[in-house]
Amino acid sequence: MEPLRPLSDIQQSMLVHEALGDRPMYAMPLCFRIGGALRTEWLEQALHLVLRRHAVLCATYEDGLAVPLAATAPLPVLRTMAPRSGDQGEADAVAALAELWEVPFELDIEPPVRAGVLCTAADEHWFGLAVHHVAGDSWSLALMSQEIGLAYAALAAGREPELADPASDYFTHAAWEQEHDWDDSWWRERLTGIRLRPFPRSSPAEESQRGAFLPLSLGLGAAATGGVRALARTTRVSPAVVLFTAVSAAVADEGPVREATVGMPAALRDTEELQATIGPLLNTLPIRTAWSDELSARQLVGRHADAIEESLAHKELPYSRILRAAGHQRVPGGAPLFLHLVNIDTETPRLRLPALRTSPVPVPPRWANFPALWEFGWGSVGNIHGTLRVSADAFTEADAQRLRERFHRTLQRLLEDNSGRP
Repeated sequence: MEPLRPLSDIQQSMLVHEALGDRPMYAMPLCFRIGGALRTEWLEQALHLVLRRHAVLCATYEDGLAVPLAATAPLPVLRTMAPRSGDQGEADAVAALAELWEVPFELDIEPPVRAGVLCTAADEHWFGLAVHHVAGDSWSLALMSQEIGLAYAALAAGREPELADPASDYFTHAAWEQEHDWDDSWWRERLTGIRLRPFPRSSPAEESQRGAFLPLSLGLGAAATGGVRALARTTRVSPAVVLFTAVSAAVADEGPVREATVGMPAALRDTEELQATIGPLLNTLPIRTAWSDELSARQLVGRHADAIEESLAHKELPYSRILRAAGHQRVPGGAPLFLHLVNIDTETPRLRLPALRTSPVPVPPRWANFPALWEFGWGSVGNIHGTLRVSADAFTEADAQRLRERFHRTLQRLLEDNSGRP
């Protein structure tokens, strides 16, 4: 029997946070529409091969440890999902697959992966995948999709799948993290005097809203996209920094000196080995910035770029330890270090299956793990698309509308200031 494996800080934090929250909070959904003669038995074999290859996927989790599955232990079956009555459009298919990610994982008795297939016609299938965040991140979903596709292609060609050995066992990283002698002095100094951010509301008006989110489209188009790119060029930063600055300035404290602390995800994948590792290799950084209204748009973006760069240089300290360095403990429902998290989309996972047409189907998250999540990505024609998702536990719909309006006003001021300067 394989020994029990230690968990990383982020894994331990997620398990505790979800247990205290009493609802599923970390199920990552993925869905693909597949056209053609899909062989579901090959798809299941491919999925099982991927699970066996990665220890973080082939385990159960209890008492702060990972319990590896025995080599003979059964793996999750590819569920056959029943179509609902009526038309089977994209939304209907996603709804039929939703139990994969809406039913809480029982990680002490099941691995952190579920999968199912919905057949709506002889040549039309929908493949749903749910991975618990304790075993992966968005990068991991892309790696899993790639490996499933390669294994399926080998089976379709009548060959035994031969994938390269995994670059690294995630639990090797977790063990290193637990044994590492961390220095939190930079974060302690950076966060000295920071104040907690109380939720605008204490609880939703209706019990049915507990744990739900309110999504609002930010309605960005060609003009805003062009302005963001122009400001990014003149400031010599990425468009992501400009968008982060706009959110930070929109939610900052008022006063002669304005200050904001906004969260930013940071990938811990600085080596080729880590880039090929499946597991939750990310951290959440509190980006604290202060400025006066006298700064120009370029200066304000530059100030935020410096704050981001400095924080990224110290990104390895786990978030739970950053909180302790700031003198706070993470308490579900309590006043957090920051209310707002900005996430810029990375590449959408792709599933490539031979002789089949596959396309990703967006599945919006149902639960908000942060009070306000600002998501930005790039549309098919290159325009920025953005969504604000606020937790109903923390904000009312009117609060969300005000946040969106402040963001638009702030972004417009930044872009106008930049266009009016030589």
